[in-house]
Amino acid sequence: MSASSDYSMIKLLGLLLVVGTGGMLGLQKAKQLQNQAAWLAALEGFLRSMQTEIRYLAPPLEQLLSQLYAQPAYQSLTFLSRTAAYLGQMPFGQAWSRAVREACSHREAKQVLLQLGAELGNSDIDGQLAAIGLAEERIHMLLESARQQSREKGKLCTAMGTLLGTLAAILLA
Repeated sequence: MSASSDYSMIKLLGLLLVVGTGGMLGLQKAKQLQNQAAWLAALEGFLRSMQTEIRYLAPPLEQLLSQLYAQPAYQSLTFLSRTAAYLGQMPFGQAWSRAVREACSHREAKQVLLQLGAELGNSDIDGQLAAIGLAEERIHMLLESARQQSREKGKLCTAMGTLLGTLAAILLA
């Protein structure tokens, strides 16, 4: 093999890596959209479970959070464990609010959870159930929107990543 064919082969491999990197970046963005929808689905399930537990068993909120967070389906909701950790230091409403502010990156869901936290423990069971039901409805709407975005923008992100990687490879060639 000559030096020019070695150089051409290395250049081709480098350009393929650039295209592949662009595609991977697009896939990563599409995965972020899917993860956001999965997090909202877990949150919706948590709210449903919380509502059922309060309706039929009425456990203390601290106990309820610990029980629900122990379930594998809700492990992605890290604000629950943070709330439990803060409960020894402050009242429930403050612990919930602090944990949500620190651990929740979804802006709209954060607002829903902050409003819910202001109601939990500060009203009777019917008031708490109504607040949870309202929060669940709002999270459901956010979930549907996130699923649609994931379907529509996920493919676009993947295609754009590959296209931009190809463009960069062409410019480097």
